[in-house]
Amino acid sequence: MTRLHFATRCCAVLAALWLPVIACSSGGNGNTTGNAEVGQGAGGSGGASSVSSVSTTSTGEDPGGDIGLNSTGPGGDPPPDAGHETTCDDAGNCTCINIASIGREGVWGPCSSDSTTALQDWLNTQSTAQVDNYNREKPTLTAEFLAKYDVILLQWMVTKGAQNDDGAPWEFTPDEVNALKDWVNNGGGLIALSGYQCNGQGCTIHDITATNQLLSFTDIQFNSDGLIDPARNGCANCNCWGGSLPLGGDLPVAVGTWNQDTPIGRNIQSVGAYIARSIKSTIATVDSTDGRNNFAVHEEIGKGHVVAFGDEWVTYSGQWRGTAACLNPQMYTDPNSPCYERSAAQVFQISQFWYNAIKYAASSVECFTIEDPAIIN
Repeated sequence: MTRLHFATRCCAVLAALWLPVIACSSGGNGNTTGNAEVGQGAGGSGGASSVSSVSTTSTGEDPGGDIGLNSTGPGGDPPPDAGHETTCDDAGNCTCINIASIGREGVWGPCSSDSTTALQDWLNTQSTAQVDNYNREKPTLTAEFLAKYDVILLQWMVTKGAQNDDGAPWEFTPDEVNALKDWVNNGGGLIALSGYQCNGQGCTIHDITATNQLLSFTDIQFNSDGLIDPARNGCANCNCWGGSLPLGGDLPVAVGTWNQDTPIGRNIQSVGAYIARSIKSTIATVDSTDGRNNFAVHEEIGKGHVVAFGDEWVTYSGQWRGTAACLNPQMYTDPNSPCYERSAAQVFQISQFWYNAIKYAASSVECFTIEDPAIIN
């Protein structure tokens, strides 16, 4: 298990989460080329600062230690914050929200080799979350383990997690599923991602197996498809933002829309996606859809909240910063380029997506916020 303490300069700023993730095309290549004109998306992701992040290989061990008691608001009045306070050490590093990221990180992204350090930097410099990573060995989900956390992020829960080779999916017992169910009903927040591996071409889809097992008490299940492929959709200029297809927005060949009336879709016009899984549900609220397939949904279960999104490109550095090794930065500054001022950072609302998802999932922790000028609260 890896414990990441994401700190910032004051207690007023708050949390988010650490989630590296992925997606790939049927051939494992996240890039396309072309010269057709592209449109300008609304807003930007508010890219991240480049700083060192604290990270070690996770072991799956119990991190131990419950965090947070009752917070004190202005004038000494305790706000309804699910028993958590913002606590700061002598160096001014503050913590309010606790997140467990369960599963491996992505291995694709722009250039089929992108990192997720931009997301870590965003958290390190602009939030006060503490995140424990269980990305190598499966943790045992018990009431005691879950009680340490406000939000749990379900990622790529497989034994290997390599390009074109998931390995076997992790298996959870009925007792573990019931423990998670009780935790959510009592106020826990769950965020689930998918789309970590290719669709066909030698890839067996395992990234939904454990996730669907843990979501079995909800109205949400991921399908084993891959419906957002720039190559199939004819996205000539998706290379401007590293190969992903715009999910929502007014960019050429953009797919679907974001529901501005939901807590997840609000203030999001577009994010990049690649080989996203569609989501099967009947009563969950739809946040993003193309009219036939749902890509983002959320559901209230007891006192808790569940969010599901069928893709993971929202975590790659190339999507946050608008840069990647395969992209020439001059194309964003040349007025004659079809990619002029249209990098991923300029056309996608990545930080807004994560703010919305975490804010909703951690609904009982009112101290959660994030300091980012790109975010609309």
